[in-house]
Amino acid sequence: MSPEPMSPLYRKIAWRLVPFLMLLYMVAFLDRVNISFAALTMNRDLGISESVYGFAAGVFFLSYCLFEVPANLVLARLGARRWLAILMVIWGIISMATAFVHSEGTYVGARFLLGIAESGFYPGVIYYFTFWLPRTLRTRILAIFLLAVPLCNSIGSPISAHILQLNNLSGLRGWQWLFLMEGAPAVILGVAAWFLLADGPWSAAWLSREEREELKTQLNQDERPATEETGKQGPHIARDCVIYFLWSGGNYGLTFWLPKVLVVAGASNLSTGWWATATFGLGALAMLWASRRRGFRALPFLFLAATMGFVGAALAHSVLAAVASFSLAAMGLLAALPIFWSLASSRLTGKAAGAAIALVNSVGAVGAFAGPFAMGWLHDVTHHYSAGLWAIAGGMALGGWLVYSESAKRPSVVPQVAD
Repeated sequence: MSPEPMSPLYRKIAWRLVPFLMLLYMVAFLDRVNISFAALTMNRDLGISESVYGFAAGVFFLSYCLFEVPANLVLARLGARRWLAILMVIWGIISMATAFVHSEGTYVGARFLLGIAESGFYPGVIYYFTFWLPRTLRTRILAIFLLAVPLCNSIGSPISAHILQLNNLSGLRGWQWLFLMEGAPAVILGVAAWFLLADGPWSAAWLSREEREELKTQLNQDERPATEETGKQGPHIARDCVIYFLWSGGNYGLTFWLPKVLVVAGASNLSTGWWATATFGLGALAMLWASRRRGFRALPFLFLAATMGFVGAALAHSVLAAVASFSLAAMGLLAALPIFWSLASSRLTGKAAGAAIALVNSVGAVGAFAGPFAMGWLHDVTHHYSAGLWAIAGGMALGGWLVYSESAKRPSVVPQVAD
């Protein structure tokens, strides 16, 4: 069932805001995950074990989780536009400074600080969307916005792989150039965001007075009281927390460890970037397909596809087999994301929905720590990546079963996402 077409006003708003915000999120995500390529040479240079690498990759999400609420309080005081701009400049500087870490402690510390700096960005964007779009459109726009994740990996992976080749240029290692060159755009775009984004429709010069009034009227009509009490939804919210914990562990286990697994399978550092482009490019297509679905029924099968992908990667003995398996996992994981959030946000509206979504997102951040760390720890214990891949596959299977038991109780049409 295809979504209804957008009115000219909302199409204008979407074209004005979404491409730029997607670009900002792509830069944010790149600075979050580019250590997956830096680790191909940095870990050896600094004597970093796989366990420490997995811990550093995941510690970002612990600080992200701890500081998400304080960041939201600051956002409410400063406004979304100013806060987004400030955060981008700060995390860009931190990302560039990572080029000069010299020990395990400074490396982990830089990742912890980066998590603090990015903790207010995604909630800030979601909050910013509420100024411009009614609930009936936010699901679709959010799904399009989230395409920035696989697009970032598809575009950023070969760029990162090529930057690594700049070894010893001006006395710096390739991984140092990677952090410097990929952190700088955040600073530049942060300054640009301060001037290019409007605080809201009331200050947008590109909207006419009539359009502002029309938007204000429609957004006021969009407000409605919660239909169900949060307390009655406690078991459902708890289940969603577990599902998103497992999804996040699988997603970031894939993101942070894909290059290293492919190198062990026989790929070169440079070709790994292009193999990752193919993997996440297919994931982007799957997410685009999912953004146009209005039912929950596909969600368990997407978790099953991710499970099969990780099982295949654990059994693979060649680069092509590993890439094919990881591509299946990426397609299942990324297509599941917009459908999962539609399911999770369908029960409550208003403030109750906001609190529930924040809780699910925070638990997911813990899963994003656990997945990469478990991969590194299991590798150091077994000296193989297959143990971690089997563990993630088990988590995906459990998530699929929980999703099936949950979605079977829900209506077949996706309600729109509440803020």
